Amino acid sequence: MKSPIKELLISSVLYLPLCFFIWFTAATLLVLPVHYLAEWILTFWQPDLFNGISQNQYLLTVETLIFPEQQFAGQEENLAVLDVTVNPMIYGYGLAVFTGLTISVPDLTYKKKILHVLVAYLVVCLVQTNGVIWETCKTLLFSGGAAFQAINATGVSHNLVAAMYQLSYLILTPVVPIILWIVLNHKFIEKLIEWRQAEHS
Repeated sequence: MKSPIKELLISSVLYLPLCFFIWFTAATLLVLPVHYLAEWILTFWQPDLFNGISQNQYLLTVETLIFPEQQFAGQEENLAVLDVTVNPMIYGYGLAVFTGLTISVPDLTYKKKILHVLVAYLVVCLVQTNGVIWETCKTLLFSGGAAFQAINATGVSHNLVAAMYQLSYLILTPVVPIILWIVLNHKFIEKLIEWRQAEHS
């Protein structure tokens, strides 16, 4: 009898390159919800600090209202405010991993696979939005000068910013999609456990 665990792993490995290719190719569209959600949160939280977010392909540029301390005569309106460029894709690769695993589950119908991927997409968008927000705060804190003073004036804890940035980048990004896959496919996992126990009995 073939090992379903081995089949799952082999199938996932074979599908992953394709999933990553599609994920990266469609990046500009995939980050649109992240763009607008992060923009709404930042401008609602600190309307005097954040002006909005612009998008260049998959890169997001958070536009602040922080002006340079030194102004040049006649150039006040032309001086660029401090912008923070964030790559939300570094917080979203879990979607490609989730999709590769989901496609490889033999017990799922195509409709359920699509539904699971859509659910994962929504969850990953939240993870990406969280990452964009905290990376922006972290960047402003480390920029020094007026940027440091502006983000410091919001009252947000420096330790909280550092902790949430690390949590977003190192833990939430890789772990949340895997946990979601386990939750959505718990019946399949139970079958794998039963097969494993039967094999060793």
